[in-house]
Amino acid sequence: MAASEYTWVLTEILAEWRKITGISSTTGMTAVNGYKRINAYYRNRFPLQVELDLLHDWYTQSTAVNDDGKYQLAQTDLRIDEPVKVNNSEIMMYRNKDRFFREYPEDEQFITSPTLVVGTSDTTAVKHSDFVYELNGVSYNKSSSEVSFTGLNTVPQNKYGAFSLKIDSDGTITIAEADDNSTGYSTAGEAVEGLPAADSDSCFMGYVTVISTDSGGFVPGTTALSDTDVTDTYTDGKAANRGTPQACLIYDEYLYVRPKADRIMQIKAPEIIRPDALDTEDAPLDIAWGPLIALGSAIEYIHLVKKDYKQADNLQVEFDKMRSEISGKLWRQNQPQYAEPSFL
Repeated sequence: MAASEYTWVLTEILAEWRKITGISSTTGMTAVNGYKRINAYYRNRFPLQVELDLLHDWYTQSTAVNDDGKYQLAQTDLRIDEPVKVNNSEIMMYRNKDRFFREYPEDEQFITSPTLVVGTSDTTAVKHSDFVYELNGVSYNKSSSEVSFTGLNTVPQNKYGAFSLKIDSDGTITIAEADDNSTGYSTAGEAVEGLPAADSDSCFMGYVTVISTDSGGFVPGTTALSDTDVTDTYTDGKAANRGTPQACLIYDEYLYVRPKADRIMQIKAPEIIRPDALDTEDAPLDIAWGPLIALGSAIEYIHLVKKDYKQADNLQVEFDKMRSEISGKLWRQNQPQYAEPSFL
């Protein structure tokens, strides 16, 4: 007959927790509330207190030429650490929202985004949503509409062209083209550089880049933007506000980068992951963590709820010892060392 062993499923962790805290009766803590307390500790604080390879991973995020520079973090992304790199180049990392936006203020002329897309009733036109914009300190509202391409040059086959949209205080929207659309550009980026700059007399809504494989090229106002021969991209805001990100902010479960990306790039950084919650018969990622999870959660309860600081301090000594044994080395207060990110 095999010897009985702890499997350190959640029910066993709770039993150990009760022994440590002295809350042995369900009248003092129901099993359900005990499970919630242990899971909250295991998922949100335990990974930050220990150095265990199973809780380390790489955070990656791809940018797009027309995204808003704001990326929602997953529930498994507990903490992103430095260095944060964009295509292997390290960028500045902020955790203070006010400082980040002082350094990189929003510099668009609209208050809410116009959300440029292909037209719905007329697929040769560009559609925008309802939006609010500002000119010379005055705010204006513009209802959704479709804007037609008129009086603009044909972009040759397999060449890029770019078009910008601006709106004045009367609500009139005009489309301008890049300087050399008639001969076309080799890249979308070059086409965007050929667009007229933003000015103070109108609000720069955004821009559209196109390329067509059709022998006739892209004919503004005639060629449907939804045509299978056409590759089109819609970007809100000024092209001058885009480039290779130089800084990022981690705040409120989002990652922000500035400037916003002007092409597809990869953001990569070391991270500590948040493990999944345990059900009653689930064990942690490594069953050897079971006693440490019970002890750490118990110390938290004794310190914060029972306010028995002396007992909590005494138990902390045992926690530190157990943590070192599990990690296989002395606990280090410095950041963990990671291999260099590879984008190959």
